[in-house]
Amino acid sequence: MRVAILGVGRLGAFHAKVLSETKDVDELRVYDADDARAKDVAATLRVRAAASIDEALAGVDTAVIVTPTNTHASLIKRCLDARIATFCEKPIAIGIPETRDIVAHVERARGKLQIGFQRRFDAGYLRARDDIRAGKIGDVFSFVMVSCDRLPPPDAYVATSGGQFKDQLIHDFDITRWLFGQEAVEVTATGSTLGFPQYEAMGDVGTSVVLIRLSGGSLGLITGLRHNEAGYDIHVEIHGAKDTLAIGVDPRTPWRSVEADAPALAGPPYPTFFVRFDGAYRAELAEFLRFARGEAANACTAADALEALRIAEAAGRSYRERRTVKLTEIT
Repeated sequence: MRVAILGVGRLGAFHAKVLSETKDVDELRVYDADDARAKDVAATLRVRAAASIDEALAGVDTAVIVTPTNTHASLIKRCLDARIATFCEKPIAIGIPETRDIVAHVERARGKLQIGFQRRFDAGYLRARDDIRAGKIGDVFSFVMVSCDRLPPPDAYVATSGGQFKDQLIHDFDITRWLFGQEAVEVTATGSTLGFPQYEAMGDVGTSVVLIRLSGGSLGLITGLRHNEAGYDIHVEIHGAKDTLAIGVDPRTPWRSVEADAPALAGPPYPTFFVRFDGAYRAELAEFLRFARGEAANACTAADALEALRIAEAAGRSYRERRTVKLTEIT
């Protein structure tokens, strides 16, 4: 299989390394707007550096898009129209209209597009989902999700990211739908610029809390922090009628723990998200290649990405307007 990777920043370079080690990949090409960076990655992995997007996509079977968000939609259309099976990191776009347009374009082109929400492939989340679906913890009454970055991204990135709800917590919104098999009904969100007063001018926050009500009656609390120098900390508590599950926490807690497949020596919090989700990223790309070959169903569709974005949009509106927002308002 011939694969092109568009964008080889931190995550793109990681994906390139994984795919260069994959036996099903016969040819790998890397492209980046920073030509020197593309050549460095190509030299390290001993693969081909493409001088242009045209050269990268010529004759390939699949494409992996890890470019800036504002380029995703146009690149997705270009790949799908060329009948190239496509993987794109979240989000499809910052705006809902652009995202809806891609959902429709996938249908029109009858193309293959998988969106990158890697938590769906983490061993801990997978086992928790199986336990919930099997009824092992009974009705899910409530859950708590915590997402902490080790260090905040550069201000220039924050200013164009779409805000914490769309950039960081969108992973939590996606995994909420996937874990519990319920849709969000309403959200109430607040946030703070404590420690990051410059975010005020950007219309963003450094810390946020979202209360979410699901269609089956489950209640959730989701909190995000851009700055936690102890490390990258992603964990979940799920409280049911029969039991409580914990994902991504120290196994010495009194709860029955469902641990991710990260190296044992790197207990939470983790030094980077590559350590926390190493196995998940690898499983995600492997599943994409199976999907591209027609051997598996789509593990994360454009429609899934749209629903996660609708929740993020509702959270942003709730924060700005200081009120509870129903998802029916986000049309």
